[in-house]
Amino acid sequence: MQTAPPEPSRDALATLRIDRSAQAQSRIGGGWLRWFGILLALLLLAAGTYFGAVKAGWIRTDSLAENDWFSVPDIIKNRPEVRIVRPVIESGRSADATVVATGYLESRRQARIGARAPGRIQEVTVEEGSRVKKDEILAILEHADLDASLAATQASVARAKAAIDEQNVLIAQNKREFDRAKTLKDSQSISDTEFDQAKFQYDSAVARMQSMKADVQLAEARLSEAEQLKENMFIRAPFDGTVISKDAEVGESILPGGMGDASGRGSAVTIADLDNLEVDCDVKEDYISRIKSGQPAEVVVDAVPDRRYHGLIRKVIPMGDRARATIKVKVTITDADSRLFPDMSSTVYFLPEPNPDETISAAPRTFCPEDALLTDDDGEFVWVVDAETHAQKVRVTSGKRKDGRVEILGGLTGEEKIIGNPPELEVNQAVKISE
Repeated sequence: MQTAPPEPSRDALATLRIDRSAQAQSRIGGGWLRWFGILLALLLLAAGTYFGAVKAGWIRTDSLAENDWFSVPDIIKNRPEVRIVRPVIESGRSADATVVATGYLESRRQARIGARAPGRIQEVTVEEGSRVKKDEILAILEHADLDASLAATQASVARAKAAIDEQNVLIAQNKREFDRAKTLKDSQSISDTEFDQAKFQYDSAVARMQSMKADVQLAEARLSEAEQLKENMFIRAPFDGTVISKDAEVGESILPGGMGDASGRGSAVTIADLDNLEVDCDVKEDYISRIKSGQPAEVVVDAVPDRRYHGLIRKVIPMGDRARATIKVKVTITDADSRLFPDMSSTVYFLPEPNPDETISAAPRTFCPEDALLTDDDGEFVWVVDAETHAQKVRVTSGKRKDGRVEILGGLTGEEKIIGNPPELEVNQAVKISE
């Protein structure tokens, strides 16, 4: 028999109480620490933002020193975007150029060589850089069917000529019988009917010969056509030059007229006459009056910086570009070498006519765009960008101005990053360089 546990006494229940004063103190202490941590993090974030803005140039410390109080819009400014131009160092006659223009090299004669008939490439006989002569075979198209057709046509010509030889024998036989009939007719040995029959056989043989000669001409014409169709399968060089690209490989189809890759290649190779190179450049309309055909020039190719090539203006194209306000000028390079190739970028210095009494200085001279040169109360200066992308004012001494550029006589070393057509700037102001 189980007995119920004894009930607790009232004194024992009175001792079981929660100490709420200790819990309240613990909550008050933990909340204070949490708010202190949040405040400290905010202060550290504000300090980091401020020093980052000062380093980036958004906040100028010199302006803060002058003002006891400032507003955020006054000290946080967007960095202005600027365009960088490099000073140009020139020497010799190019420093006295009347006009300077940029352009690209091109071959006087350049062509993408395709086929005159559709087909599939059987063989490409050249590689990039190969020197070729006029009429040299560049590629061959498959033409086994044309070989068979050509052989059949040649057999037709041979048969037609053999038929003529046979007909000549028949004509000779009929001629002899006709002559005999004439003799017998004079002696009244044959009748008129027999004489007429001999005459008609001879005349028919002669007439048949004319028809057979026409057959030979037709067969020979078809032979020439077959030979030309076969010749169309051989892609030949139209002039002496150099292969600058292979446009198709063995097994690819090729179509005349360059119909595109969707249905086949348009050309097998591209060749250019690298012995006759010229510069295709654009000259501003304002300066075209300073240029005429036959005028000397110096050509500097970016890929060959250690060489200056001699040039002559071959032609001023009588057509302007309305959108760009330029005129196209062709400048022939008279001393091109093996280091020059089409599509290389180059600079053309259009020179004045040589003066035999003038001494040309070989000392280097520095030029910069005219819109980069500014003037204030203290004289001339340019804005440059330093290593930390801040704008700095550099005092310079200028010389002659021409063709949108000015000669710098002092103040620049030639390595500076000059700001072209600068906006309103202040010394040590952070800037953003445009791409």
